[in-house]
Amino acid sequence: MAEIVPPAEPAQAATQEISPEMVARMECQAILATLLQRSQATLFASMSTVDGRSYAHAGSNLSSANAQRTAAITSSLMGLIESFSRETLASGALYNSIATDKGSIVIVRVPSRARLHTLCVCTDNTANLAMTIRAALDTAQKLAERIDAHR
Repeated sequence: MAEIVPPAEPAQAATQEISPEMVARMECQAILATLLQRSQATLFASMSTVDGRSYAHAGSNLSSANAQRTAAITSSLMGLIESFSRETLASGALYNSIATDKGSIVIVRVPSRARLHTLCVCTDNTANLAMTIRAALDTAQKLAERIDAHR
């Protein structure tokens, strides 16, 4: 089973000094860690900003994914996916899935009011692609609720 490293809890005295943005980020980190705890097949879940910066990341000890590189690629790919779907079908993209011999990758836009984040979920080849898509969409919704609650 993959080892999950929970996010560090802030010191009690420092809690009063944490900005609402940092609280939202920590809560998003906890949501991603929970996703990994629920599914042994999930290798990592990475939330990034649309400009390619890592916002929150949780990975199992079976994954060597770099949070910063994953964030940069995810945001670029999501932008291309959305542009391509608008160009070809005059429609927005709901998600993108990539199937490989070693597993699946699902990328979705986090549906917050500002729509400034993307989520990438990567699972090994024991996971069902449909379940990975469902987990990514459900997790993105939870992340959006946390982000919107702090705005």
